[in-house]
Amino acid sequence: MADGILNMLKPPGMTSHDVVDSVRKITRMRKVGHTGTLDPAAAGVMVLMLGSATRMSEFLMGCDKTYRAEITFGLTTDTLDGEGTIIAEADASELSVARVEAALAELTGEIEMVPPMHSAVWHEGRRLYEIAREGETVEVERRRVTVHSFRLLEFTAGEQARALAEVECSSGTYVRSLAAMLGEALDCPAYLSFLVRTRVGAQRVEDSVTGRELIQAVRDERVQELLRAPQDVLADWPRIEADRESAVSLCRGMQIEAPEALPVGRRVLVLSEGRLLCVAEVVGDDGAGLIQPRRVLLSEDDL
Repeated sequence: MADGILNMLKPPGMTSHDVVDSVRKITRMRKVGHTGTLDPAAAGVMVLMLGSATRMSEFLMGCDKTYRAEITFGLTTDTLDGEGTIIAEADASELSVARVEAALAELTGEIEMVPPMHSAVWHEGRRLYEIAREGETVEVERRRVTVHSFRLLEFTAGEQARALAEVECSSGTYVRSLAAMLGEALDCPAYLSFLVRTRVGAQRVEDSVTGRELIQAVRDERVQELLRAPQDVLADWPRIEADRESAVSLCRGMQIEAPEALPVGRRVLVLSEGRLLCVAEVVGDDGAGLIQPRRVLLSEDDL
């Protein structure tokens, strides 16, 4: 059975669930999960977890992301993308590169945004898109996100002007909402007309695997070659190599002393002979430096 992280290329027109279901069928594996959805119309990097790597989902979902976004001005829709119904129109011919770049700068840094009604955010036990499909609207809680950079790549002027931008942002950022916020800043309706996710953490679109490539890998019995270990994906996390005695203690849920000074609350990867043993957290009072296992991936028999 294959275990690890798969950098999958999601084509436009498929839901994230479709991608996961397709990979399950191709690999004949039940345990396949994802670290974050993409809208059906969007394309690009979708990071999947296969086998035992699914147990790492909570730690893999917070990675920063990069997108290429096409934003069209002069129109907006009820879904904030090209899948919706037009609800406002205006002449965007007065927009210029300078005005757009100034507005992008204002939307860079830590900002507050409201997730779109047509999104998978939960509200009182239901997805927002389920509520929206029934013609209802609800008050959606604002969220704080970080836009590391919002950079204009190309601009085409006109009654329906278009901008191609690159967005680097924290997890939980809705680029559709950013597009609408950009339109509001420019006093001109706008919507996200196309989106490609080019990076999730260290996973980049140029390294993504297509469905056709995955099918061929299954036929050639080399799926494992396409997968990366979780510790490689979480390359910026501190890591500790445990000796056998410490590894056994961690497998049993026991604490061990930290081999180096790390701040309390820091999450670390603990390895045993190069394999990921567990995700742990530094605990203790006044920097006592104890390692508490939070998610153990190997058993004593695996050591």
